[in-house]
Order: sequence, then structure tokens, then C-alpha cells
Amino acid sequence: MRVITNILLSILKPDPEEDDLRSLANGCDLLVIPTTPDAMAIDALLLTVDALEKVGAKNYRILLTVVPPRPNRDGEEAREMLSGRELPLFKSEIKRLIAFQKASLAGVPVNEVSDPRAQIAWADYMAVGKEILK
Repeated sequence: MRVITNILLSILKPDPEEDDLRSLANGCDLLVIPTTPDAMAIDALLLTVDALEKVGAKNYRILLTVVPPRPNRDGEEAREMLSGRELPLFKSEIKRLIAFQKASLAGVPVNEVSDPRAQIAWADYMAVGKEILK
């Protein structure tokens, strides 16, 4: 399965041409579009989704990342809003955990960092991977 994230969108021009978006969407089985649950990121996500749908792309799914812990409700509110628009959304999400920063600084995958929550962080990505493979 060819999975491509929106990192490729950032390699393209800031305002990609329709042909570029069409090629991107057609070049993968699933286009994973990660977003944080903050308002500015959601606005940018919606522009990306509109552009993809304009070229007929349907093979994408949105992944909420850097989701803050409770009592903060940003993740829940973003999920409700995106679900309300009937956008394809992963059931899993990536929580905001310090283990990711530690892993980045150490240059290792999060499951190799010494942090009590590292396995929770790794489990988030494993859950996303299982959804992709279904």
C-alpha cells in the first residue's frame, strides 16, 4: 500500500496547481492529512480538503495529532466539527506527549526513548497503522 502524507503538499508550491494535487492523490492508495486541533490548522486543513475534492480526490483521511490532554477539549471539538462535515477521519489520534519531544531530541523513534509515556505514544501510532491496514 502506498501511503503519502501531506508533507508532499508542502514540497509543492504554496498554492499547488490542480494537476499537482491530482497527481499526488492518484499516486497513493491513501493520503494521510495530519492536523493539530487548533483553529488555524483546521482552517488550513479545510482549504486542503476543498482543493483535493475539487480535483476529485476521495482517497484521503484526516489524522488529528498533538491532541492536548483533558480537561482541554480541543481534540474532541475538532473531531466533532470534522465529523459534522462528514470528512474521513481516523478513529485514532496522536496525543500530545513529552515523549515525542524527547525522541526527536535523541533522534530515535518514540518507542526507544526513556519516558514513562513512550509506550502510550507508540501505541497511538500503532493504532493508526492498524486502521490504515484495515
